[in-house]
Amino acid sequence: MKKLLLITLPIILTAGTCFAKITKGPFLLCVGQNRAAVMWESDSPGPGKISYSKQVETTPEKIEYQLSQDPNSTKIVFLHKTWLEGLQPGKVYSYRITGGGSEGKTYSFRTQSADTDEVKFAVYGDCRTYPDRHRKIVELMIKQGVDFVVVTGDLVTRGERYEQWGPQFFEPLKGLAESVPVYAIKGNHDLSKQSYFEKLLVPPGQTANFSFDYGPVHYYCGDNYTASETELLSLIASDLNSSTQPWKFVGYHEPSLNFGGHWSDWGYPDALATLAKADADFVITGHSHLYERFRPLAPPAGTGGNFVTYITSGGGGAELYDTEPSIYHADMRKINHFCLFHIKGDKLTMDTIDIAGRVIDHLEITKTNGTLNEQYLLTAVPMEAVQMHQTSRRNKPAP
Repeated sequence: MKKLLLITLPIILTAGTCFAKITKGPFLLCVGQNRAAVMWESDSPGPGKISYSKQVETTPEKIEYQLSQDPNSTKIVFLHKTWLEGLQPGKVYSYRITGGGSEGKTYSFRTQSADTDEVKFAVYGDCRTYPDRHRKIVELMIKQGVDFVVVTGDLVTRGERYEQWGPQFFEPLKGLAESVPVYAIKGNHDLSKQSYFEKLLVPPGQTANFSFDYGPVHYYCGDNYTASETELLSLIASDLNSSTQPWKFVGYHEPSLNFGGHWSDWGYPDALATLAKADADFVITGHSHLYERFRPLAPPAGTGGNFVTYITSGGGGAELYDTEPSIYHADMRKINHFCLFHIKGDKLTMDTIDIAGRVIDHLEITKTNGTLNEQYLLTAVPMEAVQMHQTSRRNKPAP
């Protein structure tokens, strides 16, 4: 990664006037060229204040919940979320949080450069249930110096249990999420009537369907559970068609292509053709707790569109599922892992790294005038054949 000469500017973040204790965070929800979104939780009802050449005061949202082990015990916390506006591209901003009556640690983050053609990021999912496994994955990510992280859903075991969000998700991400934005996708285990996912992880003014750019990458993150399949596919296609970035990624929780675990086929039979026509390069999901990378899918003859690579990355910490390898797979494993992407201009490298730090899958592809290299295209499989395999599985009687 190229190094930038960066100017460090101070940001002082104070939760309340009475030095409230910070109980979650800080957690970067989004970092762009000119602004960033930050979240934290405190034990005080007082306003939060962030100073960074200007000052923003937040009004926290009160969260009252019962502990599952003691329904008669009620806890109250206060959530703060705000945008830091007026930042400059390609600069490092330092900030510190004060709480508990004493000064806290100083953290920093870097805004996106306005002209970079390089990015390094991690993707993983299904980090729920076993925080120790999740933490090991995060520690490996920290060593890689990533620019951002995307989590493909199922962040906690039961989204309606507020007490799980700290130990299963926020705590394992300490040391990373204060300095690197973590873009979260909603999973089926994250659902709750109280909308805890949205309260904790969606920046002010946004929804759980969103997209962002970083260098040469455009990334769409979708919510399988708010819109219908047709509506979400339409949103994704419209978003990707409006982007001019050379590399286009799509993420949502339940896979459209998955030969193992749940055998999910979200959006069947339209998703594969729609995403090819929208020129997606990678579609990365979770839900099935395993790793699988499909060979690139060739679009139907005469329809145009891109050769799309589908990856299921559901090995972030939850219990693992059995695999069913097929001729359509480039790789498939029952293992805890994350995917590490490094893109510089027209060259993309992906390493899939397991919980022991070993590279278990490696991919290198390039583009010339928007077209993938011939060597990679020669490994492609027909979309029609893949869908026949999906159909045969859908019609198979349940055991």
